[in-house]
Formats: sequence, C-alpha cells, structure tokens
Amino acid sequence: MTRLLGIDFSGARDAGRKIWIAEGRRSDGPMALVDCRPATDLAGGSALPEPAIAALAHHIVAVPDTIAGCDFPFSMPIDLLGAKDWRAFALGFRQRFVDPLSFHDLCHQATGGVETKRRTDREDKTPFNSFNLRLYRQTWWGIGHLLAPLVASGRVGVWPQMPRVTGKPTLVEVCAACSLIRLDCYPSYKGRTKKHRDARKRILDLLIARGFLVPPKRAMRNMLLDNQGGDALDAVIGAIAVNRSPLDAKRDRIDRMEGRVFYDLG
Repeated sequence: MTRLLGIDFSGARDAGRKIWIAEGRRSDGPMALVDCRPATDLAGGSALPEPAIAALAHHIVAVPDTIAGCDFPFSMPIDLLGAKDWRAFALGFRQRFVDPLSFHDLCHQATGGVETKRRTDREDKTPFNSFNLRLYRQTWWGIGHLLAPLVASGRVGVWPQMPRVTGKPTLVEVCAACSLIRLDCYPSYKGRTKKHRDARKRILDLLIARGFLVPPKRAMRNMLLDNQGGDALDAVIGAIAVNRSPLDAKRDRIDRMEGRVFYDLG
C-alpha cells in the first residue's frame, strides 16, 4: 500500500523542531494515521535546518512507494524562473540564490517590489507568494536543500513539474491553509491558549466527521491538540490532501514550470 507523508515544512533556525511529518496509508475512505513526529525525531535529525532537512530527505526515499505532500512553494512565477524547465531551475537554485535573503531581495528587485504570484497561487488562494517575507526562508530551504538534491540524485519525481516515476517517491506541493479555507474552517489555531487548543480540536473533529481521517488513538489525538504551533495538525492535513488528490490530471506548460498546489479535501 502506498505510504503517504504530509510534511509541514520550516526554514527557521530551529527548523527540525517545526518540521513535522505525518504518515498514513492511501485509502479510498478515511486515512488511518500511522505516525506523526518532528524532524528532530528522525534518524539523523537535528534542530538545525540543514541536518534536519537531510534527515527528512532520507526518510522520504526510504520507502519507494511513497507520495509526500510538502507545505512550501515548489516554484516561482514563470517569468522569474530563468531556466528552460523546472528541473534546471531547481538544480541551479542555490547557485543563483546563495542564501535566503538574496532570494528575497533579488526576486523583489526583479518585480519592482511587487509580490507576483503563480497561477496556482491565484486560483487556489494561497496566503502568500513564494518570496513573501513570511515564506521566503521556507521556499529557499525547501527548493534548495530538499527538492534540488533529491532531483539531482534521480531518487524522486516531482509532480506536476516532472513525470512520476514508477518505483520512486513522488513529491507534491500541499497547503494546509488552502485546505482549511476550502473546508470553511480556518480559525486561529496556532497558539498556547485554551482558545487555540479548542480551535485545533474543532479542526481535528471536523476531519474525522467528514470521513477524511480515522479517529486517532488517545495519545496521538492529545499530541495533535497539544502541539501549540499547529505543525503536527498541518502535517496531518497535508497527508489527507495527498490521499484525496488525483495525481493523474493533464499538465500544461505552466503546471510544468510553476507547479500546482494539492489541497482539496472534497
């Protein structure tokens, strides 16, 4: 059975504590949650971003029959890619943008300060564009340190930018915020207060009531509710989105360059 991973990503200094990985199994009905943990708990994991992301990459490719949904932008608007195709863009990303701040600044210089969006950002209403102040670190670490090394090694396929490869994991872009907006359930759930925890409970209970998720065992449920940053819950939402998203739609040129967000839980 296909292993599903939902990955709530981070580019923070302590990224390993904020990157959470939820694991399930592909199902026509509710997804059963097998595991959910931060990157610090992976083999070789660390709080620091570089070893944490390396450990995440190793975890993704450990099982060939895997679809991993990662919550960060996989690309930029097509007129900013500066490459013949997405693969070339990804492989040249770290040479072109040597650190997160140069990525942020060079993109803003190219657009005259306008935060231009990809087609999928406009159509699917992602909260921020790829190089927004709140997101640019995630984009830089995600493309440069997770996607590019995996693509360079030929160990994965990235959909819809690249063809899916039988016997190798497939990576797709997800967005927990888009999923919650689509469910018409987007309360303020990231925080320490009882109100925030109650909001996480409301989201989790809705996922179960809609038939998206098998009710998790008590210890897992409490962990999802007690995780104050909402990262664990976002990872679960990402795994559910992967479970319910068809990955066989036709790709056009913009999809192959800019990518597509998979978020619909309907």
